[in-house]
Amino acid sequence: MIIAPDEPEPATLEEALKATVIRVFDGDGFLARVWNPFRQAWVERVPFRFAFIDAPEMGQPFGQESKVFLERLIADRSLRLDPVGKESTGFIPVDPYKRMLCMAFLSDQLAAGKVTYFMNRTCSTGTARSARAVTRNVELEMVVNGWAWVTQQYAFDRADDYFAAQEDAQHSRRGLWAMDKPEPPWSFKRRERQRKLKSAGQGNLL
Repeated sequence: MIIAPDEPEPATLEEALKATVIRVFDGDGFLARVWNPFRQAWVERVPFRFAFIDAPEMGQPFGQESKVFLERLIADRSLRLDPVGKESTGFIPVDPYKRMLCMAFLSDQLAAGKVTYFMNRTCSTGTARSARAVTRNVELEMVVNGWAWVTQQYAFDRADDYFAAQEDAQHSRRGLWAMDKPEPPWSFKRRERQRKLKSAGQGNLL
C-alpha cells in the first residue's frame, strides 16, 4: 500500500467532524457515527461520500476490490471529515442522495521500517527509523493505489495533487489501471441509465 501523508489545515468545530466508520458501501461511500460537539453526543448512521474522487460502481470490474481496499483502510477507524460544499449543491455539503460530501483524514501510527508514500506529487520509497504519528489523506490513497478516479466536473484547490496521484497509478498500472481502458463510473452510470430508459420504452406481451 502507498500511503499519502498530508497536513490538513487547523479547523474549527464547524469546519471538521470527528467520526467513526460503521460500514463501507463501496470505494467512495461509507456510513459513520459523528460526534456533535454542541450536543455533546454521537449522531448515529450518517452517510458520507468523498467529494473529489469516484470509485468503480459495484457492477463494474474492480468495484468489489475498491470497496475492500477502503474497508481495510477505514473500517471501524476514527476519521477527521471536512465537509465540502459544491456550487452544484448551492455550497451545501450534501449530495442529491442525502450523503454528506467530505474529505477524509486518518490519524495513524506509522511503524518503523520501509514505507512507500506519495508526497509533493511524487511516489517515493524510504525508511522510517522509528514509529511516529502520521495524518493520511484517504481520498489521495484511494487514487494513488489505483482504486478511484479523480472527479473531473469540479475544480478544487488540490486538483493538481490528485491528478498527479492518478497519473502515477495509471503509469504503474496499479489497481483498476491494470485494465487497458477502464470505464469511468460516470460513463458507466450514464450508459446504464440509457439502457434502462430504452428497456422501459419497449413493449412486453408477457
